[in-house]
Amino acid sequence: MLSESLYAEQQRELGRKIHEHDGVFWEQPYPFYSRPVFFMSAFQVGAAKPHFIKRILGYSHQITDTNKATDFKTFMELNREKLNDYSIQKLLPKKRSQVRQALKFCEVKLISELNADVLERIRQINIEQALRQESGYGAETPSDRYIKEKEDWEKQVQREFALRGREWWGAYLEGVLIAYVKTYQIGSIRIIEQTKTDSQYLKYKPMDALYYTIIEKASKDLSCKKIMNGTPLHPSLNLYKEQFLFEQVSYPYYTSNYKFNQLIRKLLGKS
Repeated sequence: MLSESLYAEQQRELGRKIHEHDGVFWEQPYPFYSRPVFFMSAFQVGAAKPHFIKRILGYSHQITDTNKATDFKTFMELNREKLNDYSIQKLLPKKRSQVRQALKFCEVKLISELNADVLERIRQINIEQALRQESGYGAETPSDRYIKEKEDWEKQVQREFALRGREWWGAYLEGVLIAYVKTYQIGSIRIIEQTKTDSQYLKYKPMDALYYTIIEKASKDLSCKKIMNGTPLHPSLNLYKEQFLFEQVSYPYYTSNYKFNQLIRKLLGKS
């Protein structure tokens, strides 16, 4: 489990621009604009602000008073109420069957060591998934990142893997890593940060095995009050997450200089 301060320090180590002000750790996704380094940090409007120089274009954060929201952000969430009695029986019959089959084929366990062989398998998985996504909705990271920028990418992964409090879960088929999921927990909130599957092994449904195992483990950890699994992206992916009982939940956010800030973000191509 990570504290927000340790998470902020880790993000700084990874190259993010982080500063602490008014008791909150802020990051700068682009110059003169700030937001909390942990997206679920929530407090009243005016209770904390970034340093003046780092908020000339504005700042935003989740708030506790819905009436003062300038917008809402939606996340895929699985709360403690559903986690309390989470089991394979709670899934719809078709997904239950798929998970059982996946667990017969795949061994799910933590990736304990990032040696050269494991690193290369992760790279190949990333390439395969990126190529598949590039022909569809588009890849979060282009395949060239893993091919043409291999050495730089490998150094990045090695830095990330060495961070405390991060869990890399792998699905193995006859000893071969075919999919993985990166997770971490800040306070009571567990984050599913990244999911990757080798397209050549999709028929074995390794992600079903990973999702179910990770969620079941979290359900037994009472320190975990909810699991956050990104934002809604496209209908098929949203439905997939909902089959594991995630639901779309909106949270109120406040953005200073809202209209001006939206214009700047649009010009910069920021989400």
